[in-house]
Amino acid sequence: MRYGSSYPPIALWFIVLAYLLFTWTNSPNILISIPVFLYPIFLYRLFWVSRHPNVLFWGLIFQWLNVSAQLFYSTFLGISLMEYMKDQSFPLQYFDKTILLSIIALYVYALGVFVGVKNLRIDNIDNAILKYSPQYTLRWYIIVSVIIYLSRFAIWSFSGFVQYFYFFFYIKWGFFLITFYIIHKRAPQLRIIFYATILIEVLLGLSSFFADAFLNVLIFSFIGIATLQPKIKFTGFVVLLAMMVLFFNIAVYWTASKMEYRKYLNKGELNQSVSVSQSEALGKLSQLVSNIDDEKYQNAIRDMVDRIGYIQYFDATLAYVPAMKQHQNGAVYAKAIAHYLVPRFLDANKEALDDSKHTNEFTGLGLSGKESATSFSLGTVADAYIDFGEVFMNVPMFIFGYLVGLCFSYLWKSSPSQLWAWILTGAFYLLIPVYGADTTKAIGYISIYFFTIFFVKGWLIRILEPRLSA
Repeated sequence: MRYGSSYPPIALWFIVLAYLLFTWTNSPNILISIPVFLYPIFLYRLFWVSRHPNVLFWGLIFQWLNVSAQLFYSTFLGISLMEYMKDQSFPLQYFDKTILLSIIALYVYALGVFVGVKNLRIDNIDNAILKYSPQYTLRWYIIVSVIIYLSRFAIWSFSGFVQYFYFFFYIKWGFFLITFYIIHKRAPQLRIIFYATILIEVLLGLSSFFADAFLNVLIFSFIGIATLQPKIKFTGFVVLLAMMVLFFNIAVYWTASKMEYRKYLNKGELNQSVSVSQSEALGKLSQLVSNIDDEKYQNAIRDMVDRIGYIQYFDATLAYVPAMKQHQNGAVYAKAIAHYLVPRFLDANKEALDDSKHTNEFTGLGLSGKESATSFSLGTVADAYIDFGEVFMNVPMFIFGYLVGLCFSYLWKSSPSQLWAWILTGAFYLLIPVYGADTTKAIGYISIYFFTIFFVKGWLIRILEPRLSA
């Protein structure tokens, strides 16, 4: 199969049209909702392949949630976007316009990714995995996970190479996906060991400072389950829906607890370290979760929606540029590219990135930054607007998407087997953000991972290929 060869199922059309009908009858957000909620159908048409992890599809779906979360929730409440956003900590003047520009940019970005991958041939993996041992695959997934977990602090001893180690470790998620698939298809007797491994990873993640330490395990488990469904039939739909409900509640409870929990973890210090034992951390988290009442739960839903919906700062940018600060005519993107021309291990004095400083420069908001151990990013779409304005901002979005697609295509084509294609590209779910990371970081995510894997994949395959084979 190739990307672009799947047609959206009737069930997906029904869900989207039913939602738009609900919007038309229950809220004033119908016009802006049409382009936003047709986007998943557009993505399915371009990126869905049966029995394939579809990490590009799921990664772009999360970017869509960054744009649509507040629209979705305000529609559920039956109020307009502007009414929903009126209680923000800073005034929002153009939120409908912000969403429209954001979703157009996502369409263009996704189209760029598709152009980069459209010629890929994707074969059914079921025959390819017959030569690999489920036992050995699980064993090496556990070994890789343990090595990464134990190395997460040691890599900071090599300050100039930290980013290379960090993004190289993303390869773990490719191992996770192939292990998930092989065990469920060929070795159901190993599921209990694999599930126990997942549970341990979630518990270890819960005792850390950041949500992605445990949420990524759950998200990639969801992707794994979706991969096992050749077609989303009723049973598969119920399973995926149940996982979505579970994720939603976990995210809400985490949101309700995380501020007080983090203060407990770092003992009130202005850093992102953990100063308590894992058992103490999990005990405190359990206590905080048990004290969440209905009011806290409802407030946490609002906080979570606003955290996922990551375009408020783009709205502030629209109000500030060009009224208070002129468009930069490519300077932001040029600076982002230049940042990676000289690696940090060659320039120890290289300027550290400060997202909040960049956000403040183009919004005038005066947000806290590194001094308070916080960070507020504008996102790649907002940076494109700052450089090129409302229309031409889509040119760099397409180019960036195309380069992401080319990186994915190269790693896929250069893999000696479908198994290694899954392993090397599985991390792309995490590598395509255009919200939550400004342009410098977004370029860094994909470029550092790509070039690190480019240089080490031959060595990695030579070592592990014979050890994974049956």
